[in-house]
Order: sequence, then structure tokens, then C-alpha cells
Amino acid sequence: MERINLGIISYAHPHAPKYAAAIAACPWADLVGIAGLGVNADLAAEEAKRYGVPYHTDYRQLLARDDLTGVYVGTEPTRHLEVVAEAAAHGKHVLCDKPIALTLEEADEIIRLAREAGVKLMVPFNPRFQLPLMKVKEALESGEAGELISVFAIKYGKLPTKIPGPTDYGWLIDPEQAGGGGFLDIGIHAVDALRWLAGSEAVRIYAHVGNVLYEGLPVDDIGMMTVEFENGVVGALSAGWANPDSYPTWLDVRFEILTTKEAFLIDSPYHDYWCYGPDRAERQYWWRRDVDGLVNEFARAVLDNREPAISGEDARAALAIALAAYKSSVSGKVIALEHG
Repeated sequence: MERINLGIISYAHPHAPKYAAAIAACPWADLVGIAGLGVNADLAAEEAKRYGVPYHTDYRQLLARDDLTGVYVGTEPTRHLEVVAEAAAHGKHVLCDKPIALTLEEADEIIRLAREAGVKLMVPFNPRFQLPLMKVKEALESGEAGELISVFAIKYGKLPTKIPGPTDYGWLIDPEQAGGGGFLDIGIHAVDALRWLAGSEAVRIYAHVGNVLYEGLPVDDIGMMTVEFENGVVGALSAGWANPDSYPTWLDVRFEILTTKEAFLIDSPYHDYWCYGPDRAERQYWWRRDVDGLVNEFARAVLDNREPAISGEDARAALAIALAAYKSSVSGKVIALEHG
């Protein structure tokens, strides 16, 4: 069976360990190297040892390897352009974590570099590979569900600085490095899901994004947004670091989808179960196929020489919506998006 060789650049992002596991388990890929860049280099080195692959202190050494096909980029978004530029120059395909960039100008440059180098560029948005949402999308595309009317999404998590372990995720609450807070960090996945389900481009956005849950936090912790699409579908999203320490799960995701024929309620996109102990109950996920599905899609896109299911342009569109939400919150006005 034809396979590709993938590496990982940076464990700055909390998602990196999940992608390492998914790459190692992918039927069409092999994990062949890990490079540290920025924070959590010690964890990157430990993971390389765990998977029995070489560790590179300089990510350029990893990119220079002739046996490397592509990389997962888990850096802070402020480093995405630098790393993608290096990867593209070496002809390596890129699976770059979200957001693609912090400005549309940088997003455009990343897309241009990948296109001109002839390498695949994909940004992993988890909802597209969550089984219940995939079923809804199939029902919409087949016409079985009728016409889509509205989508309401909730995506809440806990404060990332409270992720257990010795890792440092402080950059996620640094506005210079993260570009935004809880709404951008958690919400951009659902922003992409709204656009994907609508099958249309956003034209008007109104939002309120702010710091209301954690006093003194230098970034926003939660935001609420409504978005109107060209085809008349209306989306709404509430997203951020809203789950308190005592909440039974780290992540909480819900979708309410209304069509002309049916109504869909997705109150958990993952396979999970409840564990009841003497002091508290906890909801635990025993199987998540979304990360595996994203890695498998990236590998197949490379092997089949086709566009990945989530392109750089898709990632740019999600970023444009998120940035418009922040702009709306500051101005108190509806923001119109133009599409060329």
C-alpha cells in the first residue's frame, strides 16, 4: 500500500499530541520525525522518544529530509507564515492548525506560497469529521432534509491555561500571539461548520465578544455571533472558555439545525459515556474519529493528488468571519463581507 511520511513541527498547540497519535495510526502515513519550535519543546522531545522517531531541535532539519512528504504545524499562529514558507520551499505538504493566520493578508500569503509550490494545504476543522454532523450534511446535500433554514451552535471549553500537565499554553491568552481569546480559539471550528453546512458565503455578521467570565484576562473569554449567508441561511454561535472547573467535560459542543422538513439536535458529536464517582459525575470520550478522519483526509489528498476537503481558502473564509465578529463587537455595528 502506498504511504506518505509525515512529521510534526512544534507542540505549542494543545492539539499536537492528538495529531501525533492520529498520524501514527493512519493507514496511509508514517510518523517519521518531530521538531520542537517555541514552547513545550521538552514534550516534543518526549513524544519523539515515545514514537521511536528522530527529534530535531531545528525544524528546518526536519523539512530538509528527503524522506519527508509533509508536516503537521502546531505552532502559535504568529509562526504559521514562517513555517509554511519553509515547508513550501522544500516541497512539503502542510496540515496547519487553526487559525490559518491572524490577518487576512498573512492568510493570503500562506495560500499563495502553497499554491505556487504545488503543495497541499489543509487546516483541520474538527466538526466536518464528526459523525453526526457528517450525517446532517449528507441529508442536506441529498435533499432528504429539505432546505436549510438555520444553524445554532454552542462550543464551550475550559480555560486553556488549566490544561493539566507541565505544558505551557499561556500564549493562548496573549493577544499578540493568539490574536483573540476564547471566541477565536474555540469558536473558529464552529464558524467553519456554519459556512460548511450553509454551503454559502457569509454576507453579514453581528457579534458581541468580550471578557465577562475571568476578571483581568487580557483576551476575550466568550463571544456570541449571528451570521447571514448569501443563500438566506442564518447561523448563530456562542463560543468560548465558558466551562467552569467543575464542569463534567472539558469540551461541550452542540448544534441545533432547522430545515424545511426536519429539525436536528446534536448534543454530543463524540462517542462518550458518563462515569459516576463518589463525589462527582464525569462525561468521558471513549472514541473520537474526527482527528483520525482529518489526518486520513490529508494523507489521501496527497496520495490522490487532489484538493483536501478543507482548503486554505476555506480557512481564510472562516478567519474573515471571525475577524468580522471582533470588528462588529468593537463597533457595535453589522459588518458586511464582500466576495470577489
